[in-house]
Amino acid sequence: MKYPIQVLFREYFEGIVAAIFLALFLRFFVLNIFYIPTTNMAPTLVKGDFVMGWRLSYGFPLPLMKGERLNLKVPDRGDVISFRFPGDEEQIIIRRVVGLPGDKLSIQAGVIKINDRELEQVEGAGGTVEKTPSGREYKILSNPGLEIDELVVPPESLFVLSDNRSKSDDSRDWGFVPVKNVESELMLVWLSVSGQNEGSEVLWSRVFNGID
Repeated sequence: MKYPIQVLFREYFEGIVAAIFLALFLRFFVLNIFYIPTTNMAPTLVKGDFVMGWRLSYGFPLPLMKGERLNLKVPDRGDVISFRFPGDEEQIIIRRVVGLPGDKLSIQAGVIKINDRELEQVEGAGGTVEKTPSGREYKILSNPGLEIDELVVPPESLFVLSDNRSKSDDSRDWGFVPVKNVESELMLVWLSVSGQNEGSEVLWSRVFNGID
């Protein structure tokens, strides 16, 4: 059976429009995709990783509302998040949540104390394992010389740190992150590539790894 060209055109056009709409919906309301160009979050994320962020972890983002969400949820301690940098909201930064609103926080000899309780650190292969009071574990590159005087995280704000505590900037340098600036929770390394151009190589051991 032969279809008139108008019918074929309409079917193809509707399919293309539907695909574009779905892609835009996923991009603005469901997923973020990032390339990691630095070692700020090593060993959790390494240079060359491509990572996926889940935007619905902290509520449903409302378009054109400057970070407002339906059913807004504060990130959990230990989450790796993407957020709009407080000093330049066109810039997206990735760091780990350490302090929640109202937390009393200090760092002594590289060990974080939250509400008068130290986060346990255990030395292991590939880095130091840090444990939150809830039992969550993740690896960091610790800095035994790191010191921060006691502070209190303001309401609707977060204190974030890099996992590579010696060689990157974070809330120690530029202060707290408003909860409304949070974009997504980083969930998955879906591709990782070492080197550049002709010398690049896929790091298969990192592909489809979940992010602790």
